[in-house]
Amino acid sequence: MSKNLLANNQVNLAGIDHIQAGIFDLNGIMRGKRVPPTFYSKIMNKGVQLPLSVQNIDIYGHDIEASKFVFATGDKDGTATFQNAPQLLLRHLSKPVLLMPLGLTDENGALFEGCPRAFLITVMNRARAENFVFKCGVELEFCLFSDKVSSPILSEPQSLSLLALDSVDAFLKDIHYMTEQLDVQIESVLSEAGIGQIEIVLSPSSDLCHLADAILVLKHSLTAYTQAKGLSVSFAAKPKKTLSGNGLHCHISMENTRSENLFAKDEAYFNAAIAATLKLLEPATAIMAPLPASYDRLQENSHAPLNIGWGFDNRTVAVRIPNAPPEARRLELRVAGADSNPYLLFAILVASILDGIDEMLVPPPPISGNGYEADLKRLPRDLKTALSIFENSEHMRRMMPPTLREMFIATKKQEIRLAVSGEFNDTQ
Repeated sequence: MSKNLLANNQVNLAGIDHIQAGIFDLNGIMRGKRVPPTFYSKIMNKGVQLPLSVQNIDIYGHDIEASKFVFATGDKDGTATFQNAPQLLLRHLSKPVLLMPLGLTDENGALFEGCPRAFLITVMNRARAENFVFKCGVELEFCLFSDKVSSPILSEPQSLSLLALDSVDAFLKDIHYMTEQLDVQIESVLSEAGIGQIEIVLSPSSDLCHLADAILVLKHSLTAYTQAKGLSVSFAAKPKKTLSGNGLHCHISMENTRSENLFAKDEAYFNAAIAATLKLLEPATAIMAPLPASYDRLQENSHAPLNIGWGFDNRTVAVRIPNAPPEARRLELRVAGADSNPYLLFAILVASILDGIDEMLVPPPPISGNGYEADLKRLPRDLKTALSIFENSEHMRRMMPPTLREMFIATKKQEIRLAVSGEFNDTQ
């Protein structure tokens, strides 16, 4: 199924209950409007008016205090327009719902500088201008819970159990139905180490913006779907302190315009990419672990990395080089949690690798054995520390658009303050 199938009006809108049209905010939460199906053409042609401030609502759903994008500017509107993101028919209600992911533009019709999706588009345009093609595959982990549904996978850890997956077969078939609409391919599905924990491996894609769209639409859709099925789903980095954490591992490679893997073809490029990714980790931890509770996942001997190191086929370090044939040579970034925003994650990773190649960086020696015991610099251990490093990093200042950076810092500071006050608990 083509990702533009719905855009080409090859679906019967008469069968749709309503349309959910909106943008994904800094935390990857969909914010927008519920409108009748008759508004479809209007949305496609003219978009939807949404306040620019909706782009950086905090994880609890609140405006950012003292934000210049709220009262200081009269809380003015932008236009959320269709930008070729994949649409999806979600069948969790009595009649299908059409999800329409959009992107914010400003009053001049330009991509809004505070939009994470626009940031990724800009970075991918830079890569294209330099004749590089980046491919990324992801491992997305999440946890299912239910007090109503009886299933082995929901009651005890079932690491790599095929019988456990069989017990939620209908749910997995519905996920496949969703991913087919999103025009992404599932490479594998497996049960992970935590209670109700499932990992979906999405095949490598050279359209990283589309891949990020699909991840966020899938997260939104699974949340809505499970609520209607007597289940709940969590993409929190650490749903419960006694359970394994949920990661969003990124496998990234780089090709030339002849589809040749440059990480295999040129060792200097590969080394520069490794070094650049390591250089990125400390200042960008706040993007990879974006909530106060995200840091509960980064524990000793937990399969989540703590140290800034790399190694060959080593899952105890932040950057792993999997065993792979030359055409699939890649690096795996293991730091990001499932609660991270893939637009921001992919954008900073690609931009950093491009910078590293420009500088021809050289990585330190690889780590053999247990990376938790290696003499390496550690990642920040809490969001307050990580955000301070991010805010003071010239590297991140150069990399990110000023408005997006400003919004991100303000949003994270508010979430830290609310978490410390105990007024709200982290949620995802």
